[in-house]
Amino acid sequence: MQVEIWTDINCPFCYLGKKRFNDALAQFADAAAVQVTHRSFELDPTSPLGESGDVVEHIAKKYGRTLEQAAEGERQLGAAANEAGLEYITSGRDGGNSFDMHRLLQWAAGFGRQEEMLDALYLANFADEKPLFGSDDRLVEVAVAAGFDEAAVRDVVADKTRFADDVRRDEAQAQEFGVQGVPFYVFDRKYAVSGAQPVELFTQALNQAWDARPVAPQVLNADGDACGPDGCAVPQA
Repeated sequence: MQVEIWTDINCPFCYLGKKRFNDALAQFADAAAVQVTHRSFELDPTSPLGESGDVVEHIAKKYGRTLEQAAEGERQLGAAANEAGLEYITSGRDGGNSFDMHRLLQWAAGFGRQEEMLDALYLANFADEKPLFGSDDRLVEVAVAAGFDEAAVRDVVADKTRFADDVRRDEAQAQEFGVQGVPFYVFDRKYAVSGAQPVELFTQALNQAWDARPVAPQVLNADGDACGPDGCAVPQA
C-alpha cells in the first residue's frame, strides 16, 4: 500500500502530523507493507530565495493579527507538539522559501533516505534556535549533521535546476487533486486525509485503505501454455 504525504518544511502542522501518522503506522499490523513517500508543496512559492523572516511577524502580517496573537498561536502549537513528544521553539524561529529543501528531499528519496532528510529539516526548523532559511551553508550543515555526504549535498544545493522538475511535478499533482493546504495524505490514490489529524483517525484511514486493496485475481486454470522464469512451455512435436 502506498501513502503519499504532501508537506512543507514551513508548516508546523506537517511537523505535528508526521509524528501522529508515524505513531499510527507504528501500531499498524501491516506497517512493513506500507510505502510512504513525501511529496513537495510550497506554502509560499513567491517567497524570495536567500531571504528569511521572523515567523511571528510573518503570521501577524499575513493574517491581520497582533504580534501577541501570533505569538500565542505559536505557544499553542508548541504545546500540541510537546504533547505529541516533539520539541518546538515558540519564539525566534524564521521562515522563508523552501524550494531548495524540497529539492534535497527529492534527491534523498532516490536512495531511500527521504525520511531522514525530512526529520533533519523539521528539527532544524522547529527545535533549533539557529535560523534555517536563506542560507545554502545552513542547509548543508543540517544535512551533513544528519549523515549525508557534504560534497553531494553542496552539489544539489548549488545547482538550482537539480530535482526542480520533480518538485514541480509533485506540486502539479497536488493542484490536480485540489489540495489547498498541507499536510495532505493520500492512501493508494483512493482515500485522502487533510490536516494533522489525531492518531486514531490515521489508524482508521490505514485500516480502511488496507481493506480496500484490490485482491489478486483467481486463476481458473493453471495448465495453459505460458512463459515463465524457466522458459516457455513449447509444445513437443
